[in-house]
Amino acid sequence: MPPATLPDPVKLLRRVSPNLSAALRLKEELNRSLPAPDELRTVSVTRLLNPAQAYYDLVHPVPEEIPAHEKRLAGTGAHDFLERRLALSFAYTEQWLHGEDFPWDPPLDRITAKLDAYEPLPDGRLSPTEIKNVGAPRATPYEDHLEQLGMYCALLGVEFGRLILVQRHDDTGKSTLLPPWRARFPDLGEVRREMVRRRDLLLEAVRRRDPSELPRCPYYYAGCRFRRAGVCDCAHKPPLDRLIARQAQAEEDPEFAREIEERLRAWDRENRRRRSGRPLVPEEVLTPRKAYFRRLLFEGTSEAGTDPDEDQGSPPSPSAGVEQSNLHGLRQELEATIQRAHKGRYFRRRVRFGPAEVRVRTLDGMPFLVKIRRPASAVRPTPAELGGPWGAPEEVWRLASLASLLGTSEARLYLWNARLRSGAEKLQVFDLAFDPRALEQVRDYIADLPGRVQGALEQRRFEQLPLCPSWMCPRCEYRGDCRPDETDPSRRSDPPSFPVLPSRPEA
Repeated sequence: MPPATLPDPVKLLRRVSPNLSAALRLKEELNRSLPAPDELRTVSVTRLLNPAQAYYDLVHPVPEEIPAHEKRLAGTGAHDFLERRLALSFAYTEQWLHGEDFPWDPPLDRITAKLDAYEPLPDGRLSPTEIKNVGAPRATPYEDHLEQLGMYCALLGVEFGRLILVQRHDDTGKSTLLPPWRARFPDLGEVRREMVRRRDLLLEAVRRRDPSELPRCPYYYAGCRFRRAGVCDCAHKPPLDRLIARQAQAEEDPEFAREIEERLRAWDRENRRRRSGRPLVPEEVLTPRKAYFRRLLFEGTSEAGTDPDEDQGSPPSPSAGVEQSNLHGLRQELEATIQRAHKGRYFRRRVRFGPAEVRVRTLDGMPFLVKIRRPASAVRPTPAELGGPWGAPEEVWRLASLASLLGTSEARLYLWNARLRSGAEKLQVFDLAFDPRALEQVRDYIADLPGRVQGALEQRRFEQLPLCPSWMCPRCEYRGDCRPDETDPSRRSDPPSFPVLPSRPEA
C-alpha cells in the first residue's frame, strides 16, 4: 500500500466563512486603552523622552490607525525576536531599573526603566545595550535613541552605552541589521537633572490635568495623531530641549558589529542542535526532508562528510534571521493580542504526535493560525481563493494537520494583509470547515509521517520522504543535499507526494 499523501488544499476546504465579529474583537483589543490614572506613581524613561505625548497617551488616548498598529506591533515583535538571539552572550537581559535603588544626586526616585540588555565592564559595572528599529539608516543615531540610552547610562552611573539598530523595510516587511553605535555621555549629572525636570513636569501635568507647562512634542509637525485629533495644545509651546542627545559622543562600533555576528552565529548553531534532537513537530509536516537534514546535521557527519559544526548546503548568514524579524514579530504580537482578546476561550492542548506529545494553541477547541500576507490584494472567502496559490495554502495544510490531531473538523485563520495600507480588508478572519474525507487522508498522513522520517534517518534515505512545496525549494539551505541533480528544484520529473503550487511572487 503506498504511503499516505496530503490532499490539495482547495479540496480540503468544505466551507470558508468570514468572521467579522472576531476581526472586530481583535481590532478593539488593539485599540484598548487603560483608564487615565488620577496621578502617576512611577514614570518610565520612555515617557520622559516625550512628556507631552506621554501625557496625552495617559489622559486623552487616541486610537491608532491600522498601519500604525502594524508598525508598532512589528517593531515590538522584531525587537524581542532579535533580543532572544543576541541574549546568548549578554550578562543580563530585560532587566528593570528603579531610580530609588541608586544614590545619585539629584534623586531619581519614581523613575523606572526596562533595559534590553547589560554588558559587564572591566571594573564590574554594567553598561546598557539598547535595540532599536529604524525606518532608514542615518549618519548619526536618532535623538530619541540617544536620549533613552543616556538616561539608562545615568541610572547605572556609567558614561558608555551601545545601540543596536535594525532597519525596517515597510514595503517588503523585511529588516536589515545596521552597524551598531557606541555613545558616551560625559556629564551624567546634567542628564539626571533633565530627567528630574521632565519627571516633575509630567507628574504635575497628570495630577492637575493641565499640560500647559509641558514642552512641545518633537513630532507635532510630523504626523502627530494627537494634533490630527485636535486634543493637544502644542502649537505655541517651546520645543522640547534635546540637551541629552546634544552632549552624546557617538561613533560606529565595528568591533561590536563582529561580536553581534558571532552571537547570531552561536545562536544559530545552538538552535540547530536543539532542533536536531527533538522529535518531529506538527509545524514540520510540510517539510519532512528539511526535518530529515536538520536531524542528520548533528548525528555525527553528513552523507557528504561535512563536519557537523559547519554549515551544509547553502545556509543563510547568521544575520539572515533578522531579515524576517518584523514579519515574525508582527505575527507573534498578533497571536498574543488574540490570546488577550479571548480570555477563557484560549487554551494550549496537549496532543500525541508520533512518539512525542505537543501543545496546540486553540480557540473554542479549534486550532488557529496567523498569516502575514504580502500580495497586494485581499482574499475572497472561497475555498478556491484561500487554498489557491495566492491565498494561504500552506496555512490550510497546517490547520488541517492540527485539526486532525485535535479530532475536530474546524479551524480559524487570521490574515493580516500587510501591503494594504488601510481599510476593512487589512485584517481578515475566516472560519474553516474541512471536508471529512480529505481530513481522513490528512490523519493517515500525520500518523504515518513521524515513522517515515525516523526510518529515513536510520537508513540514510531521504529520497523516500515527500518533497517540500516547490516555493520553499529555491531558498532552502539544504537544496544542495536534497536535489543536487537539479539546477532548479521546482522543476521535477518525478511526481511530488502532494500537489505543487506555483511559486509565490516576490513582495
